[in-house]
Amino acid sequence: CPPQSPSCSSRCSCPSLFPERGAAAAARPSPRNRGAPAPRRGERQRRRAKQVDIVQFDRSDILVNKQVGSLSLQVWNEADASSRPYFEDVGGATVRIYTGELACSGAYQGSEVILKEYPFVRGQSFSSLAKNEVSAHARAQASEENCENICLLLGTYEGRIGERWLVFDSSCIYPVSYWAGLASKKSVRKQKNWSLLTLIDPEIDRHRRQAFILSILKGSLKGLASLHKNDLLHQNLGPDSIVLSSVDEKQVRGLRVKLRELSFSVSVSEASLRGGGTLAELWQQSANRDENYEGVNIREEHEQDLWRRATQSGCSSYFQKKNFGIADDIYQLGLVVMYVIFKSASDPDTVFDMVTLKRYVDITFAGSIGEDFRAFLEADEMFQDTIAWLDEHEGWALLEAMLHQDWKQRPTAESCLLHPFLQQTLKYQYSQ
Repeated sequence: CPPQSPSCSSRCSCPSLFPERGAAAAARPSPRNRGAPAPRRGERQRRRAKQVDIVQFDRSDILVNKQVGSLSLQVWNEADASSRPYFEDVGGATVRIYTGELACSGAYQGSEVILKEYPFVRGQSFSSLAKNEVSAHARAQASEENCENICLLLGTYEGRIGERWLVFDSSCIYPVSYWAGLASKKSVRKQKNWSLLTLIDPEIDRHRRQAFILSILKGSLKGLASLHKNDLLHQNLGPDSIVLSSVDEKQVRGLRVKLRELSFSVSVSEASLRGGGTLAELWQQSANRDENYEGVNIREEHEQDLWRRATQSGCSSYFQKKNFGIADDIYQLGLVVMYVIFKSASDPDTVFDMVTLKRYVDITFAGSIGEDFRAFLEADEMFQDTIAWLDEHEGWALLEAMLHQDWKQRPTAESCLLHPFLQQTLKYQYSQ
C-alpha cells in the first residue's frame, strides 16, 4: 500500500496482488524500446499470474462481508471388512465461502475478494487441508505454465480462534452447479424468446447453450492440463470445484472458467512419489497452533486411499502411480462433463447429481455409456436435442473414453481438448 500506512499490515505487499496496476509505469515504453511491439493480451495475463506472490495478511487487512456458500468436510471411515471404505461428513465441520474486501488504504482499498474459511475443530487436522491448498496454488502460480484457468490465491491469514482464511481473486464466483440449476429451470426447449437474431438463427437459444457448455468443458480441461503439467492432481473435481465469471449465457464470449478447491490436491512429482516431501510438508514454515493434533489427518487419508487403489490396480512404479492419478482426475472430470451436459438439459425435478451419475457409470450402464445409457435417455423427450448433439460430434466417444473402466485407456486432458466434440464449429456466432 503506497506509502505504508498505519491501517496496512507490514506483511501486506498489495502491489504484488495487482501487478497490472503496480506495473503500469514499468510497462510504459522507454526511449530504447518505444518501437517494440506490445505483448499480446493473453501473454500479458499469463505474465501477470506468474508475478503474483501469496501474501501473509493480517486480520486487519480484510473486511468480511456476507457468506455466499459452504462446503462440508469429510473424514475417512474404514468401515468393516464386508464393505468398501468411504468418507463421511464431519458434524459441524464446514468450509464457508464469503465475499470480502481488502481494507488496506491506498490505490487498492476496497478491491473485492473471495474468502474461504477453514474451521478450527479440535481433534481434526483441517489446517492440513488449508496448507495443502496454499502449497498447490503456490506451485501453480510460480510455474511457467499457463494457469489462467485456476483460481488465483492472493494470500492467507489466521483467524481469532485458530481458523485459517484463504483470500482469492473474485473474477469467478459462480459454481457450475449453480449455473446448471438455473439452466434446468430455463430449458431451451421451452423458451422461445423472440428477437431480431431469431430471424437469422431460429435455434439461437439452443446454440447459445451449446456454446456455453463447450466453454465450460474447455476451460475445465485447460485448468486440469495445467495442474498435471505442474505434477499436481486435483482429486476433488465436481460441479462445485469449477467456477464461472458469469451465469448469463449471452455473455459466453467473455466467459472465464477456473478450477478451485485444491485442498485435496496430490503431488505426483518424482520426489514425492519416491519418498520426498509432499505439498503439505513444503508449507511447514507456516505451522499453526493445531499442528500437533492427534486426530485423523483427512488429507493424508485421502491420498493414501488413492495409492491403495493404484496398488490394487497393479501400479508399482513411479510412472504407473502418476498415470493412475492423472487417469483418476480424468474420470472425475468425465462425471462433471456428464453433469454439465445432462443436468442443464433436464427438468429441475430430475435427479442428476454426481452420486447418481457415478452409479450409472460404474454399475447400471458400466462400459456401455454410448449404447445402454444413450437408450435410457432416448426414452425421455427432454433429452432428444442433447442426444442428437452428442451423436453429431462424437460426444459419446469422449464420454466413454474419459469414463473408461480401464484407467489405462483414459486420455489426458490435453488429448480431450483435441477431440472432435470440443473442436466443433460453433453455430452460435452472434452477440446480443
